[in-house]
Amino acid sequence: MITSSKLGILGRMNDKDSRFQALIHQKGRELYRPMPWRDQPTLYYVLVSELMLQQTQVARVLTKFGEFTAKFPDIESLAAAELTEVLRAWQGLGYNRRAQYLHRVSQAIVAGAPVATLDDLVELPGIGINTAGAIMNYAYQVPTPFIETNIRTVYLNHFFANQTAVADRDILPIVERTMDQANPRQWFWALMDYGSELKSQGKGKLSASRHYTKQSQFTGSLRQMRGEILRRYVGEQPLAEITTELQDDPRFAAALDGLQRDGLIAAKWQNRALSY
Repeated sequence: MITSSKLGILGRMNDKDSRFQALIHQKGRELYRPMPWRDQPTLYYVLVSELMLQQTQVARVLTKFGEFTAKFPDIESLAAAELTEVLRAWQGLGYNRRAQYLHRVSQAIVAGAPVATLDDLVELPGIGINTAGAIMNYAYQVPTPFIETNIRTVYLNHFFANQTAVADRDILPIVERTMDQANPRQWFWALMDYGSELKSQGKGKLSASRHYTKQSQFTGSLRQMRGEILRRYVGEQPLAEITTELQDDPRFAAALDGLQRDGLIAAKWQNRALSY
């Protein structure tokens, strides 16, 4: 069971904490950004948005979210869809395994998987502790400390200003200590919006985090080839034709193999495709 003692010890707020809380409430009022998953923070909308927002900018997600939920308006319609349909609707967001996880999660929930607690949520495919924490706050209004990039940015700036190699385990107890227990949904929205502002001002400080890694170049990467194969595949180009056109690229075999291992492309087609 995931308990508060595992997430950090809840301490008493001091004067600095109180000033910080007042600032976040102020920033929440000043910087609030309307978004469809904020306007309707249902479990389904929150789940879709959280998976989309992993490694993808908000502006990009805002466009795709509307398109995706128009095609799959509820969790039942998403669960009933073929994976290829889901991947096709996901195109443009990248990191396509997130779409696969979202599809599996929807099927698990429709099949009766419990989703009431943090422990329930982390049992779902592709749902880690921080995504589960976000869902608890946004969908259920249950105060649950969690960390993501913008939240990390805020706490690094205000509590670790001159430090480096700061671990999330050092930040999490402060998140727990300072969060608004009565209004967790609005509190974490405010942190997200304030973190975005800090980044836009060049105060991201993410290199101060022990968990910071510089994203590798996309152009020429295996990830780029995976995306290109999948884009064509969900666009209904025959895999044999895709193979003919791309197999001279040294990344192709490994990319196709990885997609098939991940279940994003049916493995049964491999030998047939490569025999042409």
